[in-house]
Amino acid sequence: MNEVVAFWILSVIAVFGALVAVRKRNLIHGVFALLVFFAGLSGLFLLLLAEFIAAVQVLVYIGAVGILLLFAIMLTERVTGDDDRRVTSRGWFWGLVVTAAVFVVLLLPAIQQLPPPKAAQTIDPSVKELGHKLMNPYVVTLEVLALLLTAALIGAVTAAQGVRMPKEEDSPE
Repeated sequence: MNEVVAFWILSVIAVFGALVAVRKRNLIHGVFALLVFFAGLSGLFLLLLAEFIAAVQVLVYIGAVGILLLFAIMLTERVTGDDDRRVTSRGWFWGLVVTAAVFVVLLLPAIQQLPPPKAAQTIDPSVKELGHKLMNPYVVTLEVLALLLTAALIGAVTAAQGVRMPKEEDSPE
């Protein structure tokens, strides 16, 4: 019973963090809410007895990705979201209906073709086996993602520098 209560508490924390992250106009507050979501997700991994993945979640997502997002946001303008733009668009309801319909159309055939659950299989919970299963098919994807994040950070620093105006003493007369 304790696991069920912990699951529901961590699920509420994760969903609350995700909803606040999406709805906040202040980007800094949104990133902190995203970090709360990541922490809730890490707790859910602990409930599944996946201690290694929970530790990686804390180190990589809360530590590295959270700090990277904060640095990238601090280099931008209008962080507080105080401009007079509309928060939601006029057609948000129809967008939600179309999104749900596409989601059902894409997932329904996949769900219907799932095989029935088999008896519990014994698995090797070693970190080495987990690393092989995670890294072998996705090595190129992870490397491209790392390059993309590096390029985004370099682009943010370049955009934050702006155009440099020549100093008056350097200009020839």
